[in-house]
Amino acid sequence: MDKFKEKIASIRAEADTALARAEDAERDLAASKAEVSAKEQEAISLNNRITLLETQLEKAENSGAEASVKLREHELKVEDLERKVKSLEKENETLETKLEEMTEKHNIAKAELDETLKAMDDM
Repeated sequence: MDKFKEKIASIRAEADTALARAEDAERDLAASKAEVSAKEQEAISLNNRITLLETQLEKAENSGAEASVKLREHELKVEDLERKVKSLEKENETLETKLEEMTEKHNIAKAELDETLKAMDDM
């Protein structure tokens, strides 16, 4: 009977040890599940952040591309206007030269007229 009681005590001790190990394992499992859940939430948050940053990057790239196109358009307009300015400056020089020539011819004609009128008065 003592052997039987010892055997029962031994089995109870093993059961208590197994129960303690099972409870430790359940606590470890619960902690691991909580950690996995937290990591999953962190991963979701990071994925959302990545999506947001990708969207912002895409918008920035589009804005940059649009700005580049507008810059090129403005550069072309500036080049065109510079050509027009050069053309107008050349035309202005030509007209000033013609004006000087015409003024000189006018002065000569006026002097000749004055001379002719003076000669007629002297007669």
